[in-house]
Amino acid sequence: MYINYTLSFLSLFISFSCFGQSFSEAEIYSWYDNQTGIENSSLFRGVEYVEEDRMINEKHKFFQSDEFQKGWVIYDGQLYNNVPLKFNIYNDVLMVYLQHDQKSSFFQLFSDMVDNFQIHGHKFKYLEAKNDPDIEGFYEVISENRDFKIFKKHVKDKKELRDKSVAYIEFSTANPDYVFQINEQFFDLDNRRDLFSRFPDYKKDIRDFYKDFRKQSRNQPDAFMIRLADKMNSLLLIASNDIKE
Repeated sequence: MYINYTLSFLSLFISFSCFGQSFSEAEIYSWYDNQTGIENSSLFRGVEYVEEDRMINEKHKFFQSDEFQKGWVIYDGQLYNNVPLKFNIYNDVLMVYLQHDQKSSFFQLFSDMVDNFQIHGHKFKYLEAKNDPDIEGFYEVISENRDFKIFKKHVKDKKELRDKSVAYIEFSTANPDYVFQINEQFFDLDNRRDLFSRFPDYKKDIRDFYKDFRKQSRNQPDAFMIRLADKMNSLLLIASNDIKE
């Protein structure tokens, strides 16, 4: 079922050279998938997904929608564009919908083979912190442009209910968990004290920042985190320049 990747990537390299600048990278990869056949790709390396929870309303376990939505994923080192994806937040697994020979299959991809993916315009990345075993799984990318990076773990709570003779499950959105990355290490970012312990020299700057944007931190936490990443990167840059001088 699997293709010879040496020959395949050699063909892909030749294809890039032939196409030049006429097509985007995503379009070239889509062309590549059409030539080799999606059934021969590593997307078929996974396990068949079986839903164990009965859900009867909009309170589902998935990210934004319980329907498959087109997105892209980098899986086993290869980009797949325009692929039907669905992200199961509660079980922290990424699902893909594939069709081959008039058959349809739902696959749960191996999480540690997923580099990152995008669905509903949101980019996610698989994290596995060596310094903290509790930080593992799929996190939404909030800011990763510079040295200080922030990621968001979506969380769903599960509740079992019964309506007359029917038992079913409802999932509700819980408060997310934020983490930050610095120097290849990951740390929880629940509040400003998590930053105090790692950046004691910037304690006053951090305290003032949280005070100035307290309202945004409550009402627009993602926007606040983006602003926080910019602030921390600015402080780190100033410190780096001072050392060089």
